[in-house]
Amino acid sequence: MVDFSLTEADVRLMDMARAERAAARTVSREIDRIPESETMANEDHAVVAGTVSPHAALKAEKEPISGPYITECLMTMVGHHEFTTRPAPEPFGSWIVNEFGDPAQVEAYGKYRLVIGISEPSAGADPSATTTSARYDAETDEWILNGEKIFISNINRSEGAVVLAKGEPDASGKRPFFNFVVLNETRGFKLTPPMRKLGIHYHDLGGFVMEDVRVPSLAKLERGFVNVQARFNHNRPVIAALGVGMVRSLLDFTHGKLAESGIKVDYAKGRLARSYAEDKLIRMEALWEAAWSVIMRVKWLEEQLGKGALELQTESAIAKAMGGKATRQISQGCMELLGAEGISEEYLAEKWFRDARITDIYEGPGEIHRLTIARKLLGYKKGELD
Repeated sequence: MVDFSLTEADVRLMDMARAERAAARTVSREIDRIPESETMANEDHAVVAGTVSPHAALKAEKEPISGPYITECLMTMVGHHEFTTRPAPEPFGSWIVNEFGDPAQVEAYGKYRLVIGISEPSAGADPSATTTSARYDAETDEWILNGEKIFISNINRSEGAVVLAKGEPDASGKRPFFNFVVLNETRGFKLTPPMRKLGIHYHDLGGFVMEDVRVPSLAKLERGFVNVQARFNHNRPVIAALGVGMVRSLLDFTHGKLAESGIKVDYAKGRLARSYAEDKLIRMEALWEAAWSVIMRVKWLEEQLGKGALELQTESAIAKAMGGKATRQISQGCMELLGAEGISEEYLAEKWFRDARITDIYEGPGEIHRLTIARKLLGYKKGELD
């Protein structure tokens, strides 16, 4: 049986995250109006400067907690900020190098801030549709890379990327997957301009193009692709938790605004006795609780199986798809109930609505995860459901 009771340390860490979110909210509207390229944090923002990062406190916690992965998600739900208040932790690409690179690769590339480059203009987030190519040049002992990557988080604040590419066909005609470390300074590597977005204006998102980029053999990571997928098994429920945390704020705001109008939800009423607004809020609350439970379950399983275990792929996809769906439907439903007050910049509701949309897209869109789930549970192979 899954036990969702919280420890004293869980509650204390969640309170820290909640307090930091409240501090950030005081200037989040101002941050939302700053161009994307100027908002990434290189140091602690003034509203949190001099305080201990809640997630640093989680790592240092000595008292019993529900588990690092469970508590991390709980803190994310209550403490997601409306902008980047602290420097980003170890980037995805750096983690791959330091976790799975051999000693020579760690020495050569472990010092750099490296992001991960997977998505492409014609492939989206589906790795199997990757068109970025890698060809080995035996004369120079180098790999030659060509392709384009988009929707890369923090690329303009990085020093390079771990790039997913396909090699030349083997004897059976299959093109193997490879991961390469490519530094921004490499000849033929060109960053594209930062992307302007509907929401999350504080978040750096961009891409890059590679034209006959040459990297040494040392740059090819032998254990990359499968382990990247394992890391996504850890990340995706966290992204779902971000979305659920965003719409919790929107739900609470909607409850408050309706209460000001004399509409207060009575959960004991029967369905036929409820108003439309009451019934809609109750349904959205139920969807929120369902998403919360799915996310917590997969994090409970991760505590048993280990961080990002490959066995978590389907459960992780379910959490991400469910969290994204809940985020979309709840944010839309709240805006419908709020009416004109929902779109007014006097409140943060419209910002939360805009920011929340991304959680159903990055770390894999909901549609892709539903295909993954169906293939696994129903035994379909790729192409049979497409």
